[in-house]
This record gives sequence, structure tokens and C-alpha cells, in this order.
Amino acid sequence: MQLFDIGEARHFCTPLPAHRPGIGQSLKAFHGTLPRQTRLVEGTTYFDVHRVSLLNAVERWILFGVADYRRALDMFIPSNAPWAQTTLYYSSFFAANAILGMFGVWVGHRRLVDVDQGTPNNQVLRISRNPRSPNGYPGSHRMFWDFFYDGCNTISPWVPTELQSAVSPVNNDRVWQIEARNDVNYDMQSAFDGAMFFGSSFNPRKLRPLSGSLGQQLDTTEHMLKLAVYFARLLGVHSFAYEGLGPGSRAKVFRELVTKAAPGLVTQSVLQELMLH
Repeated sequence: MQLFDIGEARHFCTPLPAHRPGIGQSLKAFHGTLPRQTRLVEGTTYFDVHRVSLLNAVERWILFGVADYRRALDMFIPSNAPWAQTTLYYSSFFAANAILGMFGVWVGHRRLVDVDQGTPNNQVLRISRNPRSPNGYPGSHRMFWDFFYDGCNTISPWVPTELQSAVSPVNNDRVWQIEARNDVNYDMQSAFDGAMFFGSSFNPRKLRPLSGSLGQQLDTTEHMLKLAVYFARLLGVHSFAYEGLGPGSRAKVFRELVTKAAPGLVTQSVLQELMLH
């Protein structure tokens, strides 16, 4: 898998001069309509639609990644600790997708789009159908992380020293994040053990130190998000991803979406009927 270098990525992420309604689409739906071609060539409509759709997705991945990180912190109580870890996993997953997207790569369902030629004004993207990940991992998320860490070897020279851990596999295991998520999401004993450990070790007045797999996922997620935001600023990503979501600047809309207070609906729910007696 090939990514753009930093100069090529800056060209790819150049903001559009004006919004063109309809050009940004679902990447999955768009690629489902493409003829059996294997290349997207800069200057063609197919390339433009893919590029704008991918850059919109990059900004939305960052939005959802930061928002999930924010909401995960509200779940730092024993009974929600496993879901806090799951939410932090998706925050990291979204940020990793955004990082790849800024460097020209999209890992979709049964699709891989990467770089065939990076020369600005003559960029070409390559479409691979039903790709096999570098180490042959099964499952969409395992495949994604295999592609991600493999591709990050290319961009690591531009990653700040303090964020290098974001592009290195956790515990030297490319699929650690998804395996740890699966443990607390699908194995009730693991989820319960994690909740008990959290309850006995976490100080609700201090976020750190936080040990165990939840603490490791928190550290990983924070570095992944910081790297995604760092590259978005460095490369000048500025799409139309948040149009219609609120008045004001992109930064204002982003902040309000992330920090918006949750509605107080507990009193309108059936929660009291579910309490054991």
C-alpha cells in the first residue's frame, strides 16, 4: 500500500474554492456505482468526487473521534468502564481513518484505494477490490489496522516525536486494539473483570494514572486523535463536512457539536421500572 508524501498530501488536501452541491457522497455508495476501473486520475470527475467525499469523511471522522473521546470520559464508572473502552476504541479507529484519508488512502468494505502516482496535478489513485491485508488478517477491523500500521511506515518521518506511538502497534501487536475491544464487548467475564478492576483502582478525581487495557486504550486514543488534528492543521484540510450543522465558523460548529450537553431525559425514561428490588 502506498501513501502520498507530505507535499503530495498537502496538494491532495487543498481546500476547494467553492462548495459544489452533490459532489460529496458516501464513499461506499460512490464506489459501488463505479465501472470496473482500477484507477482514479486527477482532473476527472471520478477523481474529484472521490477526493471531496474522502476529505469530507476525514473531517467527520475527526469530529466523531473527538466527540466519542469526550463522551467516553462520562462513562468512567465501573458499570460503564467496558463501554468506555469500546467508545475509545472507535474514537481511535475514526482518527486512524482520517490520518490515512489525508494521505490518499481509503480502506473500505471490500475496497482499498491507495496512491499509484503522487505528483501534484497528475495524481492517480489505485482501486483494489477484495484486497488482502499485508499479513492476511481476517475481519474488516483487523484488516484495517494491518493496513494502517503498514502504511504508517511511510509517514512516520513527518510524525512529531511525542506522537510516534500513534503509528506504532500497541504492544507490538497490530490488532491489539480490536482484540481488546472484542474482549470487553463480547466476553462478559472479561467485561465484568474489567469493571471490577476499574472500580478498585480508579480515582474519580484524577484521570491518571489509569492502568489496565482501558488505560492503554485511553493513551492510544489520545495520541491518535492528536496526530489526526496535527495533520489536518498541517495539511490545511478544509472541506464542507459541517455545512448545515449550525451557524458560525467551522471551529465554532465543531466545538459546539463536541461539547454540547446531553439532554436530561432520564426522568422521561423507564429507568425506574428497571431497578432491581
